[in-house]
Amino acid sequence: MTTRSHSLFIKPNKPLILASGSASRKVMLEDAGVIFDIVISDVDESIIKQEISSQPFNKQVIALASAKAEVVSLQFPNAVVIGGDQMCILGEKIFDKPGTKENAVRNLKELSGTSHYQYSGICLYQNGEAIWTYSEYATMKMHSLSEIEIINYVEKEDPTGAAGAYKFESLGCNLFESVEGSSYTVRGMPLLPLLKKLRELDIMNLESIEG
Repeated sequence: MTTRSHSLFIKPNKPLILASGSASRKVMLEDAGVIFDIVISDVDESIIKQEISSQPFNKQVIALASAKAEVVSLQFPNAVVIGGDQMCILGEKIFDKPGTKENAVRNLKELSGTSHYQYSGICLYQNGEAIWTYSEYATMKMHSLSEIEIINYVEKEDPTGAAGAYKFESLGCNLFESVEGSSYTVRGMPLLPLLKKLRELDIMNLESIEG
């Protein structure tokens, strides 16, 4: 189903597909007026993570984003496929999506009072081939949180599906003292570099506003 949530939108010159089930990436593209379809990749990320574990984190997020985009691109060779991935890093430890509220509380207790990183990777694929890859990171300085704050936040917002166990786009921003980097990156997609590349590739620009 084509995604279009606003009355004004930009019609791309080629079909665009987001190879991700991320609600945050979907909202960011919709807010930017992009028309796109969503096709969720069935790639087994656990296998890929094992294969790339020795690589730098900026390379890992690109590899994971690319794996998802490549599979979808082979299914829809005429479309331009957007792949994305995100990693929350403290030291050398990767904080995956916690999956349960208990794990979310545990993760936030460990991240409390620290400076950690959110790495975000993005790519464009067409006909099974990469035409662009990019990654960047944001430095996140979290408040020293009380146990009550952590438990209450997790219960109210349920960040079990978010890297790092927080949703920065909503209540989760209150967990932080400061952020160095783009809020888009924290939310899981370097949006402005993506829009710039789509413009450079003549896939979409403001000459094609409709609505």
